[in-house]
Amino acid sequence: MKVSMPSGRAHGWGIAGEYLTQEIAKLPPVDGVTLHCISGHDFRPMNPADWNHINIGYCFFENDIEALRHTRRAAQEWDFIVAGSSWCEYQLRIGGVRNTSTILQGIDPTNFYPVPPRANDGRFIVFSGGKFEYRKGQDLVIAAMRVFMKRHQDAFLACSWVNQWPFSLATMAQSPHITFRPSDDDCLTILHRTLYDNGIPPERVYLAPLIDNSIIRQIYQQTDIGLFPNRCEGGNNMVMSEYMACGRTVIASAATGHADVITAQNAFPLPTYSPILVKDSAGGPSAIWHETSVDEIIDQLEYAYQRKDICTQKGHVAADDMRHFSWNNAANEFHAIAVKLAAAAL
Repeated sequence: MKVSMPSGRAHGWGIAGEYLTQEIAKLPPVDGVTLHCISGHDFRPMNPADWNHINIGYCFFENDIEALRHTRRAAQEWDFIVAGSSWCEYQLRIGGVRNTSTILQGIDPTNFYPVPPRANDGRFIVFSGGKFEYRKGQDLVIAAMRVFMKRHQDAFLACSWVNQWPFSLATMAQSPHITFRPSDDDCLTILHRTLYDNGIPPERVYLAPLIDNSIIRQIYQQTDIGLFPNRCEGGNNMVMSEYMACGRTVIASAATGHADVITAQNAFPLPTYSPILVKDSAGGPSAIWHETSVDEIIDQLEYAYQRKDICTQKGHVAADDMRHFSWNNAANEFHAIAVKLAAAAL
């Protein structure tokens, strides 16, 4: 089976592409089958030139309304469409795609494995990761941490927020929770300014540059808890899953793709949501996302701050749960689909 996916070490598709290519190469060949990256809501292959006799697409999408405009056509064009989350698979089935299943992204256990709780140095450090954009909800992080850091002078924030796509970064202007001023400055400059404009003390923030996936664990292990109030995730959220694999628990939304990972045992779920309508550039409906409550985020931060023993317990469960998320398992699942489709074609 051929793999037609991007490569890279600093963004999700590149990391997935590299690991899946590597792991699938170890398995018996399946002639005439290609596994493709589906790169947009119109369900087209990233590299049309790699179209084969049998074609499997791997997709992650967040704009469910927009995706449903294309699913019936996609169902006819693709032999099989694999979703990156149960939520995406559900949307595909609503849209008429019958040949579909869910395969979650994996974790490299050589990079992400349980590490001891951070030594008590008098600080409580909250981690927030993912490219800075409205969908991923860092505005909710800022709004909650602004209150929490005023209450607790020992509270700090560590962020890995660099966004390489300016159009995506600019979506944060939609937020009703923070002041955001888009500009032509580099991303880190914009992020520093945004934190300052919204009352986050700069001396109590670590804002990471773009970091290779193989060393980001060094940031994870220096924090106490992760905060992921994402409005929508098409996958199981690679950053959050890697963070949990290091034996750290999270405060996280438990809808869309997060629902495949978050439980009351391994995390502090955020169960209260308000549906929000997302519009496209023409003003038409594009998606229904789920917004968590800032007050509820603050409440969970307070509880975690007071009960660090509970954080440690949940972190142990999180690390154990994440052992089941491997790129080897994902590759074997894709391979099984390819073998079945090839046999049916014969």
